[in-house]
Amino acid sequence: MTEPHVSRDELRRQTTANFRRSIGLTALGTVVPGAGLTQTRNRRLGWALFALAALAAVGLAFVVMTKGVTATALSVVSRPGTLQWLVIGFLVAGLVWSASIVLTAVQTRPGRLDRVRTRWLAAFTTVMVLLVASSSLKAAEYAAITKQTVSDVFGETPDQPGEGAKVAQGDNPWADTPRVNILLIGSDAGSDRVGIRTDSMIVASIDTASGRTSLIQLPRNLLNAPLAENSPLRVRYPSGHFGQPDSTCDQNGGGATGQCMLTNLYVEAQTFAKDHPGAYPAGATPGRVEIRGAVAQITGLKIDQMVVIDLKGFQQLIDAMGGLDINVKLSGVGTKLTIGGQHDASGRLFGVTGYFEPGRQHLDGFHSLWYARTRAADDDNFRQDRQRCVVQAIVQQVNPAEMVSKYPEVAAIAKDNIYTDIPASSLPAFVDLVERVQKAKITSVALTQAQGVKSGDPDYALIRKLVKKAIAPPATSTPRASGTQPPKPTRSATATSTPGVVESTPYSEC
Repeated sequence: MTEPHVSRDELRRQTTANFRRSIGLTALGTVVPGAGLTQTRNRRLGWALFALAALAAVGLAFVVMTKGVTATALSVVSRPGTLQWLVIGFLVAGLVWSASIVLTAVQTRPGRLDRVRTRWLAAFTTVMVLLVASSSLKAAEYAAITKQTVSDVFGETPDQPGEGAKVAQGDNPWADTPRVNILLIGSDAGSDRVGIRTDSMIVASIDTASGRTSLIQLPRNLLNAPLAENSPLRVRYPSGHFGQPDSTCDQNGGGATGQCMLTNLYVEAQTFAKDHPGAYPAGATPGRVEIRGAVAQITGLKIDQMVVIDLKGFQQLIDAMGGLDINVKLSGVGTKLTIGGQHDASGRLFGVTGYFEPGRQHLDGFHSLWYARTRAADDDNFRQDRQRCVVQAIVQQVNPAEMVSKYPEVAAIAKDNIYTDIPASSLPAFVDLVERVQKAKITSVALTQAQGVKSGDPDYALIRKLVKKAIAPPATSTPRASGTQPPKPTRSATATSTPGVVESTPYSEC
């Protein structure tokens, strides 16, 4: 039998239709792995790739719907082993996916295709392959960066081995650990300073069962801080206190030996260690050891974990965000806020490099950091309000899509500016703990003069008493008599039943 005659016009129409079909199936295979191959003689391979992709998508959707997007992401990020497999998985998936696109184009290419459309098909296939391959490589790169960042930040050797929280494995890793106390430190390091000042010190005391958290913020200018019982600094301060009576410190923290405020204990320990080699364990950072021990003595709490963040890292992070929109306010005494500046012994202000103009404006990292740090025009209490304002602005204004595009830069900031002794193996448990904290009540302990805490002459027994009351389980409410009305809720930052303890609420509009 002879084949039916096909006119040239009909042949061109068939070729055009087949060309369009090839383009369409190649594009389909780019969007859904293996989908294009299901319409070729390699349909079994196509259906296998499609099934694998569908199972992966359904599995991911199930996990996200069960745990939530944030919890799922944190769970993956907190497991370096999983991240390593993700790197391999992204690379292999990208390679197989790209190969399936090429195979789809080859299998569906019309037999009688002119040179122009052959080049168009080749160019289109190349673009599709580059799209998939570059996306896979970028995902693998980000997974590798995340793994390295987690390993660097959470792979530190603790300054005091054995002091960490006891984290178990299983569904409830905190079953044997009723409370975890984490010391959060904002360090003030810089080229114009010797050593590090711990300008911000907060203990987050967390009930692991309920997530109920008490934030204890320690004033930076506390004098005569008690040292740990095994502190090497007791050689210099036999009384066991950083300052009097072993040195002459006035109420401002000055004196013969320099500055005796708690914020300067880190520098004191580092200097002492240089003068006394071997005083601290090998590999330990003396400043962190002493701050940890002193805070434990001040609060009466065992410090399980420690996180130290260089405030300069916040400046870099804000710059990476593109700056912040902040409603700059006058100081607590109604004057403009200073950029830089401090007071001498007579109270004279010097070192001011500029002033903030009041009103809503866009601040870069440098000015955002100074807005949070300045206190020359008022005091530490108002500065703490500004710090909460800046943190709130970061949370509200961060653009996740933009930060993802700068992820390598953000990861580098984290590696260079964060220290913690939380081991990477414990990160999944801490992710679970964070979820509990987010759902529970957070209170703040007010260590202020209004509560009888005087920074120049602190009553540490009183401080420990306030802390003990703050972390105590809430009293069981008494049932109301029939017909009575429940008490009306109060406004933000109102005192709880425990003196010196306030509910933590967002700072007013910034």
